[in-house]
Amino acid sequence: MEFKYVVSPFHVPGSLISPHPRTSRFQHPFPAPNLTRCSLVFRTGLLYYSILAVVFAYVVGFTLVVKKGYQATVPAVGSVALKVKGIASRAISAGDVQLWDASDLTIYDATSVFVATNIMRTEQARGTCLGMNEDEACELKTNSGCEEGFFSRSGRQTGRCVAPSDVGVDENTGEEGEEVEDNSDTDTKNATSKGGRCQVTGWCPAEPEDDIAEPLENVGNFTIFLRTDVRFPGMRDKHGRTFDVTNANGTVPTPGWNLFTLDEILQMGDVEYDDIALSGADIQMTIYYDCDLDQELEACQPRVPFEVIRIDTADSELSHGYNTRWLSAVSGDLPVAPDVTYEKNPDTRALVKAVGPRIRVQITGQGRRFDLEQTTTVVGAGVALMGIATVVVDVLLLYVLPRRTQYFGLKYTVYGSDEGECAGEAEQPRRSESEEPLLA
Repeated sequence: MEFKYVVSPFHVPGSLISPHPRTSRFQHPFPAPNLTRCSLVFRTGLLYYSILAVVFAYVVGFTLVVKKGYQATVPAVGSVALKVKGIASRAISAGDVQLWDASDLTIYDATSVFVATNIMRTEQARGTCLGMNEDEACELKTNSGCEEGFFSRSGRQTGRCVAPSDVGVDENTGEEGEEVEDNSDTDTKNATSKGGRCQVTGWCPAEPEDDIAEPLENVGNFTIFLRTDVRFPGMRDKHGRTFDVTNANGTVPTPGWNLFTLDEILQMGDVEYDDIALSGADIQMTIYYDCDLDQELEACQPRVPFEVIRIDTADSELSHGYNTRWLSAVSGDLPVAPDVTYEKNPDTRALVKAVGPRIRVQITGQGRRFDLEQTTTVVGAGVALMGIATVVVDVLLLYVLPRRTQYFGLKYTVYGSDEGECAGEAEQPRRSESEEPLLA
């Protein structure tokens, strides 16, 4: 068939048009497009650009917008000051109440505060008395269990085993008799089951082994003022000063912001006041700052409620709760106690054992601000991540999808083989020597 150049209303310069053998219409001389191949190309492109869209949404939507990837971050460095106020009481007799204020019941250090919920006070003077610890019990008959010069918990032992004054002992036989009084404490009864106690020299009378189970009232309503000061090193304002944030709010304590009751702090960690009133607790409170320094500093506030956890082993017999001791003022008279002999003009003191929560406070967090270098890094990493779309599409088309053999034939052409030795080689039309390759 002879082909001629003709001109049509839709003529494209250089196109070759021939009359259709059966109609008067014109027809392109080359074969019709392969619809199967076009469909494969369309689906391949759709998969490729779908993956690109997902990567783009991740980089822009999640990394830049949600995670603020355009901002540089620095850790927060801060300090905290605490102040406790309140009044507690305990009934000491019918109609008689003893009061304590926060100064009597609190101990401060650099980053924590201890608040006593139960106290035991023992007035003492230097002298000779009976040991009160359970390992200071001894046998009266043999005087065993006591060693002269040995340092036990209550003091330095004299080597004598002495019967407590509330137990009758036959002076001739040394045998234990009946108890004179039935209201002696538990430690004394345990000691007399072996006969007596070792005599010691030291602070007398010795501190009782058992605690008094009479918690103070109203300690849960003590107020704790938290003044925090947070800095973000390396980030400076337009005046060149390091960003500095405080929650002091001038001099006005604000409940729920920098002023909390002890009950409120314990409840942040699901700790009940009644559970720690007699044993105490070791509490860790974390104040977290996450500040966007591109905004006003007034918007930089700690996250409330604070993170509060109990770090002592509440169910352990070895390390349970929290207690401490300190010395207090004495009345001036020597304490009256049985089985005690004092030195001449002895020193005196009042030993206070207190249990309660110790609240450790730490400040953590971060400051964020726009940074061009950080933004460029995130965007560059996102653009590089888009290259994964090509790898994923190739893996799916070459090894996963049903028409992987056909795609292999479209992607790769094997030259120098007329027998089609490669299984993935698709049947290709022969190219003439004068035909230009697809890729020059």
